[in-house]
Amino acid sequence: MSREVVMKPFTLLAALIFLVVAAAHAYRLYMGWAITAGPYDVPTWVSYGGVVIPLILAAMLFNEARR
Repeated sequence: MSREVVMKPFTLLAALIFLVVAAAHAYRLYMGWAITAGPYDVPTWVSYGGVVIPLILAAMLFNEARR
């Protein structure tokens, strides 16, 4: 029996968006950029979560898109 390929373009698009977010946070960590949101300085440790969490979500979405 052959498996039918199911296209899930929105799932794939969401996974790619999560990858872009993770790459942006990784680039911020690499470059050492400071981010200020209003009167608050965003610490760099926030970007570690901004790399790990979107990567996990992207992996889950890529897995879902393959099913």
